Amino acid sequence: MKKSLLPLFTILIAGSCFSTGSTSPSGPPDDMSAISSIEEPQPPPSAGPVTGETGTEPFPPNRIITALKEAYPDKIKEITYKNNDWAIKVYDRWLYWADGRLLPEEEIYSREEYSPHLFYRYPAKLPSFSKPDSESAERIDSIIDQRKENPILRNPAFLNGLWRIWDRDTSWKRVKTTFFLGYKLQIHRDLLEDLARVEEEIQRRMLVDRELAAFVRTLSRIDGYNWRQIADTDTLSVHSYGIAIDLILNRTGGKQIYWLWTLNSGEKFYDIPYNKRFSPPESFIEAFEKEGFVWGGKWLFYDTIHFEYRPEIMILNDLNN
Repeated sequence: MKKSLLPLFTILIAGSCFSTGSTSPSGPPDDMSAISSIEEPQPPPSAGPVTGETGTEPFPPNRIITALKEAYPDKIKEITYKNNDWAIKVYDRWLYWADGRLLPEEEIYSREEYSPHLFYRYPAKLPSFSKPDSESAERIDSIIDQRKENPILRNPAFLNGLWRIWDRDTSWKRVKTTFFLGYKLQIHRDLLEDLARVEEEIQRRMLVDRELAAFVRTLSRIDGYNWRQIADTDTLSVHSYGIAIDLILNRTGGKQIYWLWTLNSGEKFYDIPYNKRFSPPESFIEAFEKEGFVWGGKWLFYDTIHFEYRPEIMILNDLNN
């Protein structure tokens, strides 16, 4: 039996975390060639209590910590429970769970200053679509208002340590220029082989999948690394680490691609059905997911041209087989 969209992304949210930002304040032009990059919205948790602010998670902390160790075995050297909290050793530095903030010991008692990292439900397939009822819609609108008043502020220690990036100079040293499906982009050097495997899978499927082959021809470029903060925040975008890519299309065909652009155009983004949103072919999405990339089109705050490397999310949702 199919599940509806809203039960999957449950809107029992008092303080869900997502990022806001766009290079276009009023909406995307039909010709996307001028768009450099857009910000990735983060999804709310899909079920149960709210991530972070309530002190609980859609997954228990020990499961998340274990998934992180499995996802990054060459970077996370050890996990343990000490000082009354779970901890992970990222290379040579211990970070504590701290209600999802992943903080160094000296900042544990400042945890309330930071937003939590998100570890969320991620479906294998898009659920059937249904519009939210009035109460759920009000809650979503309230989340947006709250985040304008209290912008996301994530402590950078975890991502900095994981990707060995501390500032713009070190990020530039870590990213490499490569080609993907014939388009030049920059990505973190640790993901070169992962992205190459995605490309090999897409090329293999293109031999027998005309829809996929036709879709690849609609791309005008593919963007990756971009040193910048999430709009209106002091938190770095994941593009700054070179672990996310955006597909840039020749034309959008009038379909919606990014929740904030839809909202800025005067429409309720959560009322837009899938057939009015842009989407890559399912085989294209699957090729990325197979290598640990999540697709922003499965987020409630959707970003359908965005992929980012989050293998721990696939592990947590038993999608890594």
